[in-house]
Amino acid sequence: MRFSREKVWVSVTAEKSAMSLTKQRQSIIIANAVIHFDNALYGYMVPMLAPLFFPEKETTLQLILGYSILITACIAKPLGGFLFCLFTAYVAEKRLLCYILLGASICQLFMGCLPIYSALPWWGSLGLLVARFCMEICAAGEYHIARLYLMQQTDCRQAKLFSARYERATMVGITFASLVATVLIGRNPILFYWRLPFIIAGLITLLNLIFFRWGHSSFLQLDRGMGVRPSFASLWEQLWQGRNAIIPIAVVMGFGYLTYAVPFLFMPKFIPMIATIPYVHMMQHTTLFMLVDIVLLGWVGVVGPKFTPRLLMLGASSMVALSIIPIFMGLQEASMGFVIFARFWLVAWGVIFSCFITVWCKEQTHSTNPYCVVGFATVLGTGLLGKPTAAICWVLYRTYGSPFAPACYIALFASITVVTLVKTGKK
Repeated sequence: MRFSREKVWVSVTAEKSAMSLTKQRQSIIIANAVIHFDNALYGYMVPMLAPLFFPEKETTLQLILGYSILITACIAKPLGGFLFCLFTAYVAEKRLLCYILLGASICQLFMGCLPIYSALPWWGSLGLLVARFCMEICAAGEYHIARLYLMQQTDCRQAKLFSARYERATMVGITFASLVATVLIGRNPILFYWRLPFIIAGLITLLNLIFFRWGHSSFLQLDRGMGVRPSFASLWEQLWQGRNAIIPIAVVMGFGYLTYAVPFLFMPKFIPMIATIPYVHMMQHTTLFMLVDIVLLGWVGVVGPKFTPRLLMLGASSMVALSIIPIFMGLQEASMGFVIFARFWLVAWGVIFSCFITVWCKEQTHSTNPYCVVGFATVLGTGLLGKPTAAICWVLYRTYGSPFAPACYIALFASITVVTLVKTGKK
């Protein structure tokens, strides 16, 4: 009986340890929020930053150039994913995460110190490109390592709980970015104030690095593979073992980013061009929608475990595919009420789609190193398919002059995602 009680006590203690939000888990969630704050802040501030870095271009082209900077993720994220796929098998995870946080902090501080076009023509634009490129590499490391480590030593129920918390931290970071961008719209001159959020984010990341470095937890292995030389052959072998999962995960992660980019990055500036609604009102509503997003994430995190992740994602992507064209065609000269409905519709289905996306990705690979396969596919999807969304939508609208063009692109992407989810369910 004594042995049985001790066994039960050890089991309960282990479960509480897995469920508890340790210092390093807290640090991972904070890092996720700050990195998404930085990425979202740039996206929200493109309409304000583009005239500072590309003043000689007309408005639509300024927006295209500003959002095109995000396309650096097409190279940076796969590159970062490849490097961190290589390092996770040989470098201590805690040390690797420290390097990621340090790199992110340097990029954020550098972003806040960039010269604009009037100070150093084109050098500021080049610096902007370099800053975002390096930040995407660091973000790839965070996506690749931290979000899966958060669920290490957890069962399916616990994994869903931490996945929901991770996604909620993402929304918190994006919400603060929206709030900051909304406040900065009315600031004059914007020339100075736009730098402050990036500098503050860099300092917070440095403090988080110290917090993470001093945290101690058994869920991170500290001594694995130190001093072993990385092997490209072993990395290729791991990716080859999980090759059947890479494209489905990339497509799904790309669509997950699209469900955020369309209502929060593209529509706030797009709606004022086709309807009589001021940009400042769109940004104010963006912050409110981010708060709604967080509430919905909490609700889906409670209700969602009753359903399989694939079923939720399949339903959400199907609804977007079927509804996006009529919704976009109704946006021309639309009332504020219809615009609010359209954005809420996309936000709600995006939350349902993304809440358990990490759990679904983890289920797709049975490789000996799932971090390698899932991480590489994730950064490939978000970088190559997701990040260019706003720029592609602006190019299509500028080319064809109708909301129908970007709507067709979104519907096509959603349809491909539906087919991908259906095929993965048949395996």
